[in-house]
Amino acid sequence: MSSVENIPVSIPEMETLCEKKEAAVTTLLQKVLSQYGNVYPPQFMKCANEEDRRILAYKYLKARSWKVSDSMEMIKENMTFRAKHDADHMNLFPCVFPLRGFDEEDLCRTIQDPYTEKQRWTELCYLATAPYYSAGYHYWDKEGHPVLYDFCGRSDLKGLFKSIGAITPVGDQAKDTILRYHLYMNLVQERLVKYADAKSVERGGRRILGVTAVLNAEGLSWGMINSQSLDVLRETIRMDQKYFPEALHRLIVINCPSFVTHAYSLIRGSLDKNTQQKIIFCEKAYSMELLKKIVDEDKIPVFLGGSCSCSGGCLPGIDSECRSLADAPFPVPRTEYVSIAAGKRHTIEFLLQPDEEAQWEFRCTKSWGGQATEIGFRAVFASQDDVDTGDSFWTNPTVGSQRTSGSLYGLLEVSSSFRELKSEKMEMDRDRFVAKVCGTLKLEWDNHSSWLQTKYLQLRVIKT
Repeated sequence: MSSVENIPVSIPEMETLCEKKEAAVTTLLQKVLSQYGNVYPPQFMKCANEEDRRILAYKYLKARSWKVSDSMEMIKENMTFRAKHDADHMNLFPCVFPLRGFDEEDLCRTIQDPYTEKQRWTELCYLATAPYYSAGYHYWDKEGHPVLYDFCGRSDLKGLFKSIGAITPVGDQAKDTILRYHLYMNLVQERLVKYADAKSVERGGRRILGVTAVLNAEGLSWGMINSQSLDVLRETIRMDQKYFPEALHRLIVINCPSFVTHAYSLIRGSLDKNTQQKIIFCEKAYSMELLKKIVDEDKIPVFLGGSCSCSGGCLPGIDSECRSLADAPFPVPRTEYVSIAAGKRHTIEFLLQPDEEAQWEFRCTKSWGGQATEIGFRAVFASQDDVDTGDSFWTNPTVGSQRTSGSLYGLLEVSSSFRELKSEKMEMDRDRFVAKVCGTLKLEWDNHSSWLQTKYLQLRVIKT
């Protein structure tokens, strides 16, 4: 644990460059231009001026120990990653999570980013996350760095993975959704830093190149750490270090229980040396003193010993209620996870009115997130007349469905004379059905062909 008196209020933003390192920055920028046909790629193009481009090149060189060739490889990988995820053109604002103290419209004007409307998938991720994990940006430290507060010690990781799993597309894992949302948070943070830097320069202050993160470890225990959470943590660290070089100004871990430094040893190998040098651990007795040394008291939430009480709460989930999936302003498709024991079936039935549509999507595996395997699948439709007369088509259906192309899903259309839509073994399926008459749609997954093996379904069924 660090002693408060030995921790400086200010640490250098970037090192003073010697002639050799200045030359390395120039060389790297020349290589970037050459690599991309004498036109800077979007991340470099969006820099306000040549000085900002040199700072960006500095970050890559710093992250790769000043080796120009390694830095160039990092840039190429990052440009591919950013293009794949539309990182330089994604609509980020208004942000789906609170940014206390920041005027988002002024931010967008200053850094020339679009201010449009909240994106549905990121809002879903926030609503799925907020009740189980509290984190957010709240003002800035004494030097102007945006401050990220993370209350990992109060998290409900079991609830988080379940909630995220419910919005995860079929074929993906909860980890994939968490990483996608983490990328969104990183891109918002990237813009926050850019904005804070512009405002600091405008005031004649220092350059701002990263965030100050405050991680409240109070409540953390060994029981919260498992292979799933460690896997996600390692992947988020990997993303941060590989694609967001030198984004962290420093990390202050407050209210540390004694085991935290031992837990840190489990992930320390995932951190580069630059990052390791930016981490400060502080026990509970001195945490508030340390926080006030780095952040002005009126910018620290009351619940952390400061005097700030934001309207609507400084950090939803900690000092105010937070929204959840139940508060979504649009229908939320839910993904279900069903285990089907050997010799058992899983069935879903619902009534469809004329022109109502049902969509289904599923993937069957040998274990959760494991290797795909086949399962018997049937989709059967019965008109209301057939149901009322007790027709025995459920057990002995007539074959005769039509598939019409030209849509995202296969389109199955039946009249009252068509009974069975599908009946085959498959690993996965994605389809939809539009009823022409009132009737009941039955979807059935059958594991009777297995003597011993349980099969695992990730499925999503939507009626519109």
